[in-house]
Amino acid sequence: MVRVLKSQRPSRRLVALQKLMLWATSHAGGAHNVGRTRKITQSMESRQRKVRGVQESTATVAGVPVRWFRPAQAGPGLIFHVHGGAFVAGSSLAARAHSGLAQSNSVELVSVDYRLAPEHPFPAALDDVWAVYSEVARNRPTVIVGESAGGGLAMSLVRRALDQGADAPKALVTMFPWADLSNSSDSFLRNEDRDLLSREGLSRSAVAYAGDLDLKTPLLSPLFGSFTDFPPTLIVVGTHDCLLDDSRHVATRLHAAGVDASLVEIAGGFHGFILLPVPESKEAKQRISSFVGRAFIH
Repeated sequence: MVRVLKSQRPSRRLVALQKLMLWATSHAGGAHNVGRTRKITQSMESRQRKVRGVQESTATVAGVPVRWFRPAQAGPGLIFHVHGGAFVAGSSLAARAHSGLAQSNSVELVSVDYRLAPEHPFPAALDDVWAVYSEVARNRPTVIVGESAGGGLAMSLVRRALDQGADAPKALVTMFPWADLSNSSDSFLRNEDRDLLSREGLSRSAVAYAGDLDLKTPLLSPLFGSFTDFPPTLIVVGTHDCLLDDSRHVATRLHAAGVDASLVEIAGGFHGFILLPVPESKEAKQRISSFVGRAFIH
């Protein structure tokens, strides 16, 4: 079943940061190209800090760069992280924001630096996360976690793992997932003045990633694929996010497939709020940590 859990009113800090970031975006000199998107994403990621007591290192798995986060006392479990960035930007540095998730659950976390579009269009990103997952999750209890484009990619990864008969994850956490690259959600209109995303900008990124493929191809846009046999899933999204409807539609599809799914809507949350120093981010991380902890117990 789908459980919709809504938080209370947005904090003053979240509202203030929303206004500041919207102002900065409106004065950024027009629509972002790939270069500017990468610069902005890199700036946000560089502000993330891992928690104390977690060792960070880089490595290569199956020929793909990865970043490991290892608590001092780590059990057999693994968190497999897939970063966001509209498939054209982003890196494993974003996983620093989730290092506390590894520590609180005493498990290792690995984040994948998959190849980016437009230099490497679909299916490069999916092939990379699949190659790493196939190596590190074998015979190991694993929870997949992804945000934004990484949230959609995480769903595509679950589908590929199930279809290939690989070890299925124990659970999935997808934060404000980009699940429909056709960008047909009405929430783009409802939240266009409240979010940093835009339909125009994401549509350019969708084409950069998809090339000439139909944007509703299931492994591109998991909303249009099958959710049969998906593990328990937690979806977290803000009510001011342009991708709010993507999350709601995914929850509906999961419910129709008989999946145990929970949808958490954070009041006033705009896209990427979980990377900000606001109470809403702390609340969301606490919910995610509790969900992940239960997954490893069962």
